[in-house]
Amino acid sequence: MSRTYQINPDWESLSDEIVQPNQHILVLGALDAGKTTFCQYLIEVAVKRGLKSALIDTDIGQSSIGPPTTIGMKLLLSSDDSLGQHLDGNADSLYYVGAITPVRNLLPVLTGTRLMVDAAQKASAEFLVIDTTGYIHENAAVMLKQQKIDIVQPDHIVCIGRSRELEKITASYKKMDWLEIHNLPVHNMVRIKNSERRQENRRTKFKTYFENTVIQNIAFSEVCSARTPFFKGRIATQKEADILMQLTEEEILYAEWGHRELALITSRRLASSTIMKIKDYLSLKNVSNEPPTYFHRKNVGLVDKSGTTIGIGLIESVDFQNQELRIRCHTGILNKTAVIQFGEYQHFEGN
Repeated sequence: MSRTYQINPDWESLSDEIVQPNQHILVLGALDAGKTTFCQYLIEVAVKRGLKSALIDTDIGQSSIGPPTTIGMKLLLSSDDSLGQHLDGNADSLYYVGAITPVRNLLPVLTGTRLMVDAAQKASAEFLVIDTTGYIHENAAVMLKQQKIDIVQPDHIVCIGRSRELEKITASYKKMDWLEIHNLPVHNMVRIKNSERRQENRRTKFKTYFENTVIQNIAFSEVCSARTPFFKGRIATQKEADILMQLTEEEILYAEWGHRELALITSRRLASSTIMKIKDYLSLKNVSNEPPTYFHRKNVGLVDKSGTTIGIGLIESVDFQNQELRIRCHTGILNKTAVIQFGEYQHFEGN
């Protein structure tokens, strides 16, 4: 295997201990701690020893496996293969989170992590390494990492850090008889990446993923939607839309009804007082409202009938009159799509 990094001597001694059959390794560390490089090193060692290995990357903003906004799993089988050529955005399994940060997305990150571990086990992986984000300092970050430990139940946690910055995450696990915790210093060759460099890396990964894609149309009625209030209810009639326009004094581009719920697309976002007026007048429990920009270059996950993420897409436009979405994605994916999962990420210039 080709290697483009220097090995820390501590890595070699630790790999002798933990790179064994039927071991799950969870790697923790702050930003720019060298987590990804260390994870790839462990996989290289394992594959060289003949272990069918799986790498799971839960860093949804800087993934080395799937495109950004996803958690990916990649199987490595042959010691003759270059690891680098496998980490090209072509994952063996994907889970769509729809964001580039775990903040506000803790549950999807946990769900995706567990499902990718399940996928690796189903594929009979003998050795498993899980890479994580550098989100470690806030209280929510500590809880996320601890919940990840609980749902994965790793055999080893490797903490790569400066001083004792990870102890608040691992302290309550020190006496667990099913877990060993190891500490490594940050590699002295690690390069600090600023936010601009991270954004550029993300743009490059998206650009690579969306190369050779096409724009395809799909009717609202052909798919189910998830993680959005839209495209799952009864579409309002013209008479109902006229009444709503009188109530809101705004152009109604699209409206649909749920059980005592209303989802509205208006030319401008409605004031909270207007939304309360609609709720009171129509005795509704909830009114969701967005302007058309909500859909502009929106990142979406494409899920087939088995519940498997088969790719991501980019909403180019929405034709409300003809009730169609125009989505950029790889050829052949949209006709297999049963569910479109809406993410929070939108592809604007500069992000």
